[in-house]
Amino acid sequence: MKSIKTRTGEFFLDENNILNAVMFNNVIVDYEDALDNFLVIKNLTDNKPTLRLVDLTNNPKFENKAKKFLENKEVQSMAIARAILTGNNIKKVSLNFFVKLNLSKIPTKFFINYEDAVAWLKLQKRK
Repeated sequence: MKSIKTRTGEFFLDENNILNAVMFNNVIVDYEDALDNFLVIKNLTDNKPTLRLVDLTNNPKFENKAKKFLENKEVQSMAIARAILTGNNIKKVSLNFFVKLNLSKIPTKFFINYEDAVAWLKLQKRK
């Protein structure tokens, strides 16, 4: 399994071909970091859309310019579905509600349990 670390996280494809993005503890992700992470993801996935498991349990912060970059069409087109791990259930419930309001074209769900997130992503793969 190939793993690539950047200043802000570690990225790898697991045995289910799910791209894992594990953000480091209390990092601040700026535009350059977001771009670097995106290029790493493109490299790992051979520039093909994949299922994504994003681990935010270490409380990373994203600057506004980084958020804008991550919302652009090219970045979004690289994900089939996203499972996002959060640190607690209250945050998960509120974020799931927000995603439904946002009407994202990419199926996205928040979890507090890794195994539940992987199971949900496998279901998305079958759709």
